[in-house]
Amino acid sequence: MAVEAGARGALIAPDRAAVDYVLARAPDIDATQREHALAHWATLRSDEGAAFDVEHRFDASHVAPHVTWGTSPDQAVPIDGAVPPAEGAQRASIEQAMRYTGLAAGTPIEGLAVQHVFIGSCTNARIEDLRAVAQVVRGRRVAGGVRAMVVPGSGAVKAQAEAEGIAALLVEAGFEWRQPGCSMCLAMNDDVLSPGQRCASTTNRNFEGRQGRGAITHLMSPAMAAAAALTGRITDVRKLETLQ
Repeated sequence: MAVEAGARGALIAPDRAAVDYVLARAPDIDATQREHALAHWATLRSDEGAAFDVEHRFDASHVAPHVTWGTSPDQAVPIDGAVPPAEGAQRASIEQAMRYTGLAAGTPIEGLAVQHVFIGSCTNARIEDLRAVAQVVRGRRVAGGVRAMVVPGSGAVKAQAEAEGIAALLVEAGFEWRQPGCSMCLAMNDDVLSPGQRCASTTNRNFEGRQGRGAITHLMSPAMAAAAALTGRITDVRKLETLQ
């Protein structure tokens, strides 16, 4: 993601959680190797007193859920936002995205009907993501006319979700519980949308034809995708309690 933002590379100092995660999944690291690994990983951080050109701090608790309206991950607006006007340096790409998605400037993103929901991919199908989905779905059902799929991010995630009862809960709510893999992230095998279908998707790409020729992808978080599955439209998950 740092590279896509324009950087040539990025170094993120590993914290205790990252180290524990790696060690738990690398049983081939014996005691001697572990000692050397921990010593080396401890060097992967900024030097004491390092000077930075700029520092940014963000309070994500005040960031509204975002949803893409166009055909690039950066063509996104807050859930209470609307499709932007075609102007400025990005005018041509905005106009092309509008043509492809069938949306016009000023169209609210909230309330757009979806026919398909895809919760999966290596980006947003970790066990934490599926737990968030289960929390939204519990006690509810997928809206009529919506096909909703969940594709775990790995075999280990699939097994854990099944052991925790998440898979059974989602199936009971009307979701399809699938085998791990790429699936509809890039229209793999038979998991392809028809032209004109809108999909609320947790994948990381929404390019033209990504999920099928003429198909329209709206990227959003797992919790937001779960809300879309339950309501049949792009919905602010924070308002879900009031939509009963």
